[in-house]
Amino acid sequence: MSLISNFLFNNGTLHRVEKPSRYTGAEYNQRNINKESEYKIALCFPDLYEVGMSHTGFHILYDLFNKFKDLSTERVFLPWFDMIDELEKNDIPLYSLESFNPIKNFDILGITLQYELCYTNVLKILSLSKIPVYSKDRKDDDPIVIAGGPCTSNPEPYADFFDAVYIGDGEVFAENLYNVLKSSKSRKERLNILSKTEGVYVPSLYKMELSEKGYLIPKPLNEGVPSKIKIQKVSNLNDYPINTNQIVPNIDIVHNRANIEIMRGCNRGCRFCHAGMFYRPIRERDVESLKRDIYDILNNTGYKELSLLSLSSLDYSKLKDLLESISPHLEENRVSLSLPSSRVDKFGLDISSNINSGRKTGLTFAPEAGSQKMRDGINKGLTEEEIFNVVNFAKSKGWSKLKLYFMIGLPGETDEDVHSIVDLAKNLKFKSKIKDLNINVSIFIPKAHTPFQFASFLDIDSIKRRKQILYDLKKYRINLRIHDHKESFTEAVFAVGDRSLSKVIYDAAFKYNAIFQQSGDNFDVFIWKKLFEEHKINVEKFLKEKDVKEALPWDLIDILISRNFLEDEWNKSKKELITKDCRDFSCSLCGVCIESGLSNIKSK
Repeated sequence: MSLISNFLFNNGTLHRVEKPSRYTGAEYNQRNINKESEYKIALCFPDLYEVGMSHTGFHILYDLFNKFKDLSTERVFLPWFDMIDELEKNDIPLYSLESFNPIKNFDILGITLQYELCYTNVLKILSLSKIPVYSKDRKDDDPIVIAGGPCTSNPEPYADFFDAVYIGDGEVFAENLYNVLKSSKSRKERLNILSKTEGVYVPSLYKMELSEKGYLIPKPLNEGVPSKIKIQKVSNLNDYPINTNQIVPNIDIVHNRANIEIMRGCNRGCRFCHAGMFYRPIRERDVESLKRDIYDILNNTGYKELSLLSLSSLDYSKLKDLLESISPHLEENRVSLSLPSSRVDKFGLDISSNINSGRKTGLTFAPEAGSQKMRDGINKGLTEEEIFNVVNFAKSKGWSKLKLYFMIGLPGETDEDVHSIVDLAKNLKFKSKIKDLNINVSIFIPKAHTPFQFASFLDIDSIKRRKQILYDLKKYRINLRIHDHKESFTEAVFAVGDRSLSKVIYDAAFKYNAIFQQSGDNFDVFIWKKLFEEHKINVEKFLKEKDVKEALPWDLIDILISRNFLEDEWNKSKKELITKDCRDFSCSLCGVCIESGLSNIKSK
């Protein structure tokens, strides 16, 4: 029995920690790992098991890399505080769930970055794995540490900790990374090949230059280093079959259900939405394949809930056909169907009658703003009449539970616009007679490579005042949840920050043990403010409104959306002008189809 197996099963460790199944693997549909595989990749979601195992992209990568016969791909998550104590007290390195192999023994440690406040989690994972935290300190026998995921659109705050950063769809990178592993066993040579691979950013090959506005901007060290890192995109999702043998955890996770990605990308063009820009254009899966895959995944997992995933599932062109085909099976087997936050203007009789099959769940819509002025400014393209029509229609079809998502702090917003959220919710409650109405409100955060990357983060006093306006909703027995503005403030700093923040991340992780900061119960804004002050970080520099022509820390990353498009959309937002969806109207000239060759979007 290995040292780690003995630690887990013979040392009483699992009796001393909360939810032992987080750390033992052996779930239904887990892959049988060949311990003699020549190459080994550890896939890491830097959060709790329950969170990481709910993420569809993580399942996709796990299946994708395990298709290579001489490559074993295993999972690792950040343990909870109690298990961290056990590992450190017993000098046990962090290990994979499949083989209990120490992560430091793998060739590659691939870490997906889904949200900014997980950056300290990454450092804790490296430390627990006994891998040097800074990439410059790693030796030949250390794994190559690679980042992926949506946070790669601005990799600068965490760049010092990664050997490489991949920008794009994992499907495109899988075979390239496999070939890199086969090409050499030398860490240095592998990194050299990675630096010449499309979509890969190797931060050590860049020097920092100070811009006129005081940002640290990465510049190539020599002529052979690319001045732009272009995102890599899957052109046809149907070339990559869905994994219908999804791992079924032994404990409850955040989303305990069968997940099917029906399409990727969104062309709606909401100006605040990072995902809408990062993953565009829309690429759909074939409807006939989806039907077969849905039956298979339900049979292979036993789940009683199915989720059809995408950024805007009601925009899937064959949704009616898909729902009509699978509804009898769902109803017969009492399987409920869920869709992500739905487009108000797409929800109609065809959709509602099919979602109604199986076990009925609540509906979720995202108007985002209460006033027409603000909805036009963010390019939501949605009228109050449409909102009321859909809500009344849904109620007439039997739905009585409704959740609405809104945002405050958007560019151009006034207190009156926030009052409009209250008025809209109140009218829905009483005029449409929605008994169970839930309002979720987040704080706008500027994100790299969106039209609102130029926007400022609203000052804290104004946020507090607008939150007070929203508290009026409680008088009408409307359930209200507002995101912590202190968390949003900190997230905003890292979303649009530069490499000077790496020392803040390091001290937060090791001086204050500030991990799991993405969880409200653990978040401590005083740690972050203290560290910003100690390291003389001028956060206002990052959070102020930016000139559209100034150099930004993330300009090196090219997600194929032109700077001119982002500037035009930013200017149009100030005039409350709408840009129509290019699948239904003329091309919006964002540049992504031209640059990527993905010209499968119909235009009129």
